[in-house]
Amino acid sequence: MKKHTLIIALMLFVATFANATNEAYEKAMQKEIKTLGQAGPVADLQKSANAFARIAEMNTGEWLPDYYAALAYANMGFRAEGGLEEKDGYYAQAKKHIEKANAISPNNSEIVALQGFITMGELAADPNSRGQSLSGLAMQTFGKAIELNRQNPRAIIMMAQMEYGMAQFFGQGPEKACGLVDASLELFDKEAAEAKEGSLNPKWGKELANQMKENTCK
Repeated sequence: MKKHTLIIALMLFVATFANATNEAYEKAMQKEIKTLGQAGPVADLQKSANAFARIAEMNTGEWLPDYYAALAYANMGFRAEGGLEEKDGYYAQAKKHIEKANAISPNNSEIVALQGFITMGELAADPNSRGQSLSGLAMQTFGKAIELNRQNPRAIIMMAQMEYGMAQFFGQGPEKACGLVDASLELFDKEAAEAKEGSLNPKWGKELANQMKENTCK
């Protein structure tokens, strides 16, 4: 009887500890996701990247902390005002974190889409020398993300950006890109309607879609 009581007590302790650990993880992630969404300059993004990296170290089985660290570094690359070396340094850090996320959760549409976003940043940093090699890779990566999940609005809006850039380069109209913009906006609305309160899943990208709709697809 005492043995059974001890086993039950141990099981309750383990369950309570696991729940407390999970709650701490979720609260930390929710806080940092909100902070990242409000981040402006590179210095703010660096703080977010550092925070997510610390969470990732403490939760090695979770892909989202490294995902958000990669997103922060990718945004740093886009917003950095320095030269190519500085931008590439941020993208290198972004790739390091997204590779960790991919090792935990392979064939994940969100991870693949962010890989494409990082490639697009590298392309934008030096389009004259990288356009030929990276534009096709970016489109291929976004295409893979869409194949993995056709309901992923981030993959679709990123593909829209690439399609628009290609249309401009070849002197074509924006119709194909704008069709993708409209599709992404529908999916962003659907995502928002179905999102559970406190969800840690990626939600970013709608602002970009709205900007493209306003500036490109009037």
